[in-house]
This record gives sequence, C-alpha cells and structure tokens, in this order.
Amino acid sequence: MQIDVRGLLEEQVATLGSRQAVADALGVSRTAVSLYLAGKLEANGGRVDRFESRAIERFCDRVLCPYLGSDISRESCQSNCDRAIPTSDPAALRHWAACQRCSLNASRTGQETAC
Repeated sequence: MQIDVRGLLEEQVATLGSRQAVADALGVSRTAVSLYLAGKLEANGGRVDRFESRAIERFCDRVLCPYLGSDISRESCQSNCDRAIPTSDPAALRHWAACQRCSLNASRTGQETAC
C-alpha cells in the first residue's frame, strides 16, 4: 500500500493548525514543508525520500487523541481501547469511556486506519 505523504501532511497542517507546527513536529524548517507541499522540494536540492520517510515515521505511527489533546502512539491508542474497564482509577475510567466512543477506535469502526 502506497502512502500519500502529501495528503498526510496536508491533514497534519489542518490538525495542528499551521505548516510551522508540522515543521516543528518533523524537526525541519517551515520552508521545507511548504516546498514539499508545493512539489518543489526536490527542485531546490531537498532530499524528498528522507523528508517523506521522516513524515511517515512521525505521523503514521501516531494519532491525535481527542481525549488527551495530544498525539500518542497508535499502539497505545488501541491498547487503551481494548483493555478491560478500569475500576479503581476514575481518570483512567473517563479515558477508557472516551475511547469506547472515539472514531479512532478500530474495534468500534471495524476498519484499519490509512497508515
């Protein structure tokens, strides 16, 4: 399966709010993100393959948890969704309940995510 890195980055710009936020998350300049999205990174001497692998590594293995308001690993997300109901920790119970209703819960939707 081929990953649409440009689409992935555009989605992250929408989620994080700016190209600068995406650049910060990737550890690159905002200019590099803008050049890539415009299809001009390679023309300016950029290493598209390295840039794309960094973006895939950073954004495909992580999800933005609506409950926590931060990104977590996809594995951590799914393990919290699949775990038994926590009965001794009210905060864990609230998180678990939110996961049961979440659109990222693959068990609930019956489908895998794009990455």
